[in-house]
Amino acid sequence: ALIFMGQATDDVVSVILPIHNGARWIALCMESILAQTFNGQLEVSAFDDGSTDETWELLHIWSVRLQAAGVGMILGRSRAIAGGCGFSKNRAVEQSTGRWLCFMDIDDVMAPERIERQKEAASTRPNALIGARVDREPKGSTARYMSWANGMNECELVTQRFRECPLLMPTWFMSRETFNAQHGFREEQCEDLLFLLAHVAAGGELYRVDGQPLLTYTYHQSAATHSISRQTILRHRVQAIERDVLEHWPCFTIWGAGRDGRAFFKALQPKTRRKVSAFYDVDERKVGTIYQYFENRVPILHWRDIQPPFVTCVALDRTNGAFE
Repeated sequence: ALIFMGQATDDVVSVILPIHNGARWIALCMESILAQTFNGQLEVSAFDDGSTDETWELLHIWSVRLQAAGVGMILGRSRAIAGGCGFSKNRAVEQSTGRWLCFMDIDDVMAPERIERQKEAASTRPNALIGARVDREPKGSTARYMSWANGMNECELVTQRFRECPLLMPTWFMSRETFNAQHGFREEQCEDLLFLLAHVAAGGELYRVDGQPLLTYTYHQSAATHSISRQTILRHRVQAIERDVLEHWPCFTIWGAGRDGRAFFKALQPKTRRKVSAFYDVDERKVGTIYQYFENRVPILHWRDIQPPFVTCVALDRTNGAFE
């Protein structure tokens, strides 16, 4: 359990900064921390996870500048092979001292009012996982994903958690108590999604500070997210919806007999597959046929005949507003 054993100071916000080979991003990231309008006590807890570039040396240079500006700096380092995102985030939290944790990636830039606005929101929602809207850099990259992430209402933040991580991890802000309630991150791929799913399953709240974006979220080919396969993400999502929802349904149907619906069906546990009574689809070529997967034979019926409860497995926002 990742429980900070000292006395966390209520007024301190710790910026949690895991880094692996982040030398080229450090200046912009640190400048954005120095530009914060938050007038409380601030510290940066940076953990260098096996970098082979100049990250460690640059962190020491920036430590002097931050401390001269009244911002504390705590540095940690692993000289071994990189342990991964969950590992480095856990180490950065362990060495920090604040009650409030503001997560950030080294390749992102905070808006000046980010910490001030999220701390204000967290003060009235101490058990919430709080996020924010983001800008994408370069502009226009992953446009559909950004539209989804920035456009959900408060209810959809919860109901769409099985689709993707509805609060982008570099925007997270939470109390140390909220972090410790999940015993930190699982030190494996998809640590952010797994944390959020466990937080909601335990009754935790999700909240997004709306208005202007509070973070510029950088898209580049060396980002850690590109190393995670679709199969890994699907496995975690399916395990969560089985635990939180499907376990309580005696039977259900699936909207969508295409790629996504079939992949979802295959990823289910055998006992859950047996609960699927039908697929429903808009494609007349599929309607009236049978989908077979090993011993499972499931009819594909017309979407107008759909019976609840059902799981929707279709790609969104790909038809310019036409019926999907």
